[in-house]
Amino acid sequence: MGKTFRGPAFFTAWWFLATGLIIILLQNFEPLAIALGASIMLASCFFIFTTSGVEIETKNHRIRQYNKIFGFIKTGTWKNLDRYIGVTLIEMKSVNTIASRANLTTSSKETDYQIFVVNQKRRPAFAIKRCKTLQEAQDSLDEFSIWLKRPVFSPKINRRIN
Repeated sequence: MGKTFRGPAFFTAWWFLATGLIIILLQNFEPLAIALGASIMLASCFFIFTTSGVEIETKNHRIRQYNKIFGFIKTGTWKNLDRYIGVTLIEMKSVNTIASRANLTTSSKETDYQIFVVNQKRRPAFAIKRCKTLQEAQDSLDEFSIWLKRPVFSPKINRRIN
């Protein structure tokens, strides 16, 4: 799926990585500066290099969501594919807003399309793929449906009638 932390958190982590390095270099490698700089750099590396994803083993009939902490320590538990009855496609819109000290705001909007497995209650359980375009998402949805031998569900839209 990609980076676990995106947007402002990911951008800020790079600044903290540089800050930790600068602290160490400007203090001539003093033990306290090394400890402070290394701890800041370690925390920022967590945000920069941690990724998340999904593994599917059709042979063993199982699926798992995982996080790769620092990019190499993989965590997550396997679940039986029988817990999921289908796949669905959902358009996701995210807005990141940053405010300055002068109370000026800057926003960025991003739209992507995510393919979810559908649980027994016919609700999206978790995303198994993120796509940039609708065409790519629809093609991937068809592939997952065939590969997992599961039907495609249309997402339920809850609309409030006034």
